[in-house]
Amino acid sequence: MTPPALDLAALAKLSSGTWLEFLAQRRWFPAGARSVRLVGAARVGADAALCLLVAEAERPWTTQVLLRTMMVDGAGPHEHVPKNSIRMRADGAEIALVEASDAPDVFVALAAGLRAGASFAGDGASWSTRVGSPICAGALTGARLVGGEQSNTAVVLGEAGVLKLFRRVEVGRHPEIELGRFLTARGFRHTPALLAELTVETGEGSAAAGVLHAFLPGRVDGWTFALSRPDMVEPARALGAATRALHEALTTDDESTGLATRAVVAADRVRWVKGLRQTASAALSRLGHRYRELPPETRKLAEVTATRSEALLADAEERLRGAAGVQIRIHGDYHLGQVLYDPSSGTWSILDFEGEPTRPLVERSLRQLPQRDVAGMLRSFAYAALVGGAGPDWEAATSAAFLAGYDAAGSPGSPLPAAQASPLLRACVIERSFHELAYELDYRPQFAWIPLTSLVALSEAVALPPWPRASQF
Repeated sequence: MTPPALDLAALAKLSSGTWLEFLAQRRWFPAGARSVRLVGAARVGADAALCLLVAEAERPWTTQVLLRTMMVDGAGPHEHVPKNSIRMRADGAEIALVEASDAPDVFVALAAGLRAGASFAGDGASWSTRVGSPICAGALTGARLVGGEQSNTAVVLGEAGVLKLFRRVEVGRHPEIELGRFLTARGFRHTPALLAELTVETGEGSAAAGVLHAFLPGRVDGWTFALSRPDMVEPARALGAATRALHEALTTDDESTGLATRAVVAADRVRWVKGLRQTASAALSRLGHRYRELPPETRKLAEVTATRSEALLADAEERLRGAAGVQIRIHGDYHLGQVLYDPSSGTWSILDFEGEPTRPLVERSLRQLPQRDVAGMLRSFAYAALVGGAGPDWEAATSAAFLAGYDAAGSPGSPLPAAQASPLLRACVIERSFHELAYELDYRPQFAWIPLTSLVALSEAVALPPWPRASQF
């Protein structure tokens, strides 16, 4: 039995409490949201709709959901309907509204619209598409979620492409689209081609809503691959070379792209020092609030980190105050989960250029030190070594190979610095570790020991006060 058409007027009548109950456990939904209101919706086919929602949370947050209808009565067992759904009556029958991450087949209709350059006009918001070239020709079948619930939702559609739906919607230029267009236009071989873009008009301006990329067959994600490798040296060397190739490609004097390279000036150094302090302050504040909930061994690491943090930050700050050279657009959230390995060729592809999704859009579009990407991958190797149990020797060998590959792939006359000799790399690793600590305490406190272990180890290279007492907190 075919579900009835989705009634946009019925969506508009749903209460804030209903939306909150439906969305509260989603990883991409802001924690602590107090209310939700629907501000726009448009049909995608007869039984699905794109919805724009504003959540009242710690900071303004506009999110996007793709819903579809499912029959509850007369269409098979109830257990076929996901538990987390919205129940309502339509045409005398009970139906369930299901989120796309629980019913990924609904992405097929959306992807077909993107490929055709369709628009989705609705109430309060409208979505439009921009088709790139070349466009995928394969069948849009076999929708399969990538990585489960993340900060965005990505789905593989057969071998036709990979569709990503952005969950946080912000007016302005989006780095995933900016960098995707730039790299695709230049035929950069270490990224999948950007095939189509989805944009939403919110009433306040235009915002990126989704992207369709080419599908890369036969790849394995970097995190899974690294955990399976007792010896990661050669793949890491190749990853270092691919990373340097990315940074070389993004080192451009083409002003028309908006990505042109800039020299580091005093205002940049001030901005980076301020960002370092804000990142560390947020992490240490969370650490103080969550301290008593942590296991005893993690508490010990927390005590050391809290007492040694000022000396560690002073070291990083001094390095940033001496920053020189150039700044470029970078990946911005670089780790093993953002790369794919091709075992048949030994090459890497780099994905997900949206930057750190918890940061404001305008901040993610700023030029940065390329060492930030290098630091992100080094920290990812540390995570893999600790989570996978490979140990410090594996991490050291993998990191050394990555840095060697990065430096060896530099172009003659490149303005980019060598990674191994850069004093800024340590500052970027310190800041990244504080960022990880804040993230883990917010979302995965059971993993807070990993960045704390890093911060303790980093602090051993600076002048330190004595071992603290538990009364630190």
